[in-house]
Amino acid sequence: MEFAYEAANEDIRVVVGVDFGTTYSGFAYTYIKENKEKVEIIVNEEWGNFKSPNKTNTALQYDETYRAVVKWGADALSSEPTKRKRIKLPKPVEYFKFYLGDDVPEEKKPKLPPEVPFEKAITDFLHEIGKIMKERIENSWPGIDFCKHVLLVFSVPAEFNEIVKTKMRKCIYDAGLIRSLGTLNLQFTTEPEAASVYCINRLKELKMETGVTYLVVDCGGGTVDLTVRKLLKDDRIAETTERTGGFCGGTYVDDEFLKFLEKKAGKSAVKLLKEKHYDQVNYMVHKFFCPEVKIHFRGKEDDFKAIEFDFEKKCPALIQYINGPERDQLEDEEWVIDLDFATVKSFFDPVIENIINLITLQLSKCSDCSLMFLVGGFSESKYLQHRIKEEFGDKVKIAIPPNPAASVLKGACLYGLDMKTVATRVLKWSYGVLVSEVWQAGDPLSRKDSNGRIDKFSLLASKATEADVDKEFSAQVSPVFPNQTTILVQFYYTSEHDSTYCDESHVRSLGSFIVSGLPIANSGLDRRVLLTLRFASMESTVATAKSLHNGDVYHTAFSTLPDNGSFQNPTVAGFHIIFVLDRSSSMSNSDKKPRSGTPFCNNRLGAAFEATDEFIKTRINSIQGQNTNINDIFSVILFDSSPEILFENQIISDIDFIQDKFKNKAPRGGTSFRGAIRELEQVIDKHFNAFRLNVIMFLSDGEDGLPEDELKNICQKNKEKGSPLYFNTIHFGSSGSDILFEMANIAQNYHDTSYNSTQCQYTTTANTISLINTFTNVANSLLLYKSV
Repeated sequence: MEFAYEAANEDIRVVVGVDFGTTYSGFAYTYIKENKEKVEIIVNEEWGNFKSPNKTNTALQYDETYRAVVKWGADALSSEPTKRKRIKLPKPVEYFKFYLGDDVPEEKKPKLPPEVPFEKAITDFLHEIGKIMKERIENSWPGIDFCKHVLLVFSVPAEFNEIVKTKMRKCIYDAGLIRSLGTLNLQFTTEPEAASVYCINRLKELKMETGVTYLVVDCGGGTVDLTVRKLLKDDRIAETTERTGGFCGGTYVDDEFLKFLEKKAGKSAVKLLKEKHYDQVNYMVHKFFCPEVKIHFRGKEDDFKAIEFDFEKKCPALIQYINGPERDQLEDEEWVIDLDFATVKSFFDPVIENIINLITLQLSKCSDCSLMFLVGGFSESKYLQHRIKEEFGDKVKIAIPPNPAASVLKGACLYGLDMKTVATRVLKWSYGVLVSEVWQAGDPLSRKDSNGRIDKFSLLASKATEADVDKEFSAQVSPVFPNQTTILVQFYYTSEHDSTYCDESHVRSLGSFIVSGLPIANSGLDRRVLLTLRFASMESTVATAKSLHNGDVYHTAFSTLPDNGSFQNPTVAGFHIIFVLDRSSSMSNSDKKPRSGTPFCNNRLGAAFEATDEFIKTRINSIQGQNTNINDIFSVILFDSSPEILFENQIISDIDFIQDKFKNKAPRGGTSFRGAIRELEQVIDKHFNAFRLNVIMFLSDGEDGLPEDELKNICQKNKEKGSPLYFNTIHFGSSGSDILFEMANIAQNYHDTSYNSTQCQYTTTANTISLINTFTNVANSLLLYKSV
């Protein structure tokens, strides 16, 4: 996912804190007041047809085609068992957040319908909850522009890495909650960090002073997250140890109950129930087990009363699948079993043991911790509270805020009101940059490239480092070749403290950016660039590049690459190069034609074909010379009064390919710039790849009406995707073209112009040689080199 962060919005009026959870999700909101006046944080409790404190179920009910959401939240899971026939709908989609976790066991990830990948499920759910958010904000403060005046703060598990947060950002964008991918109106915080911010006021109530160190244990539905913080002056907090977490939230207690049911009814019976009557599974868990058993269990045998589970009432569909000795036993018991104290306790114990182990590990890293906060929905469990107090009560004070399930929601709002509350964070990963060094004896021969160099991981910041939010981690890099004007800077991160190479199994790509426009006059290799990383917030790792040769700060396009659990060489350095060539009847004029010995038609169009051929050859040769995994793709659109796609999205390695494609193509008809731009838009949309820059070569020998609306639309759309167009217009004649000149200017306006660099340009070429030089100069300008 490639995008550039926009400037901060100074007109934020409302903060919305969002807790998108595995089993339950919710939001809270508040209006910003001046001079740090006390604000009222409102936790939403109304969810369409249901009223539920704090949160609603993270669930979706689709129609039979999986195209439309017919119910969501608690409404999607509310069906009570009945003997009447209902309209058959597919089973609800739940627990899709588990797909975002790298370490989630595969058995915990639900089997999703092919029509609903997890990204779609997340997007659809956020779209539905977003409707409620927008309605609440509009009702409370009429006239608020949600995408302009509202700051969204999403809390995420501590275990989420940079890649996952980028996936979340894309889903939030697709759900219509933000106007562009690069907006800073969306921020992330971890769930324990949000909870720790919320606990600041609780510290005051408990008479804790500056310097106190406290542990926050956020027990959610899917995950349990822990963080240790220290209270600084002015109500700031510092993270003192690396945050940790695990998949041992409240849903795992539900799983233990279902395992118990398998022992009573048989695994095959429960499996068939899940496949054919998932609505009854949901009802049994969410309407019986959770409210009647799980919430009320205190872990004290003397006040416990056995709870009846009546198969005929709670799960009648299961009975038909039970066979053998299990059926005989249950028939003898008249289809009613008792959940006694030992049985219910057994549902909790393995889950709570995991939580206790996490707390023990975190406290071992922090000898001066004097207070523990339990927050999150599962922390409301009286038995969990009892076990933790029993285990740690003699070591630290244990506090449970009122309504602990809302702690993260409220903390996310408070964080959004003042993000400077968090003064330091402990880095969870180590960060580095790829450098190209001279190969030395002792380096692996297999890693030596054709230029006698070797790619290595150069450490910028090591994990477990406590970093101020304004602290910069820096390194200097230089070009490899004297005539190099561009550096491709590739960032990586690892769970280890350091690495030697960027393709080791524990190393993952963070992203890359392009430093362009390096000066070359009388400079040689002494053109050092200062790279800096600053972990400004949980949302963004800010990367900048500054030339130490002349002080310029260069335009960068930062990207975050997809993660499939293994190393991938980034393809962000590749381009989608699209030639949009005028083939109208005026291009049949032979005053300009290809050089002798070429197979192209002997006129202006043939000269345009030759220039295109030379461009592609230049790119192929330069890529091979760099010994990289860059793969450009090419498309060609010919246009007269209507456009024709000659080929699209083509990787070209055979230099004769283009000549074969251009055979028998002749000038014809009139000229329509509008039709050409519309066709260009379709090609870009169809093959859009955030890891490729779109480079357009738009050539004509004449004039037409300015396609202003069409061009602005395509430029705006691609800017919002984080990939503005590199739009070159070429007039193949001597008189010039005001329209082509204006088209390049329009496209340039959609780039950041503060860096004294031009990404879109207009050129007039009077002859074939000039045209070929123009094309090959653009091709050479796309060279992306590594740094040293």
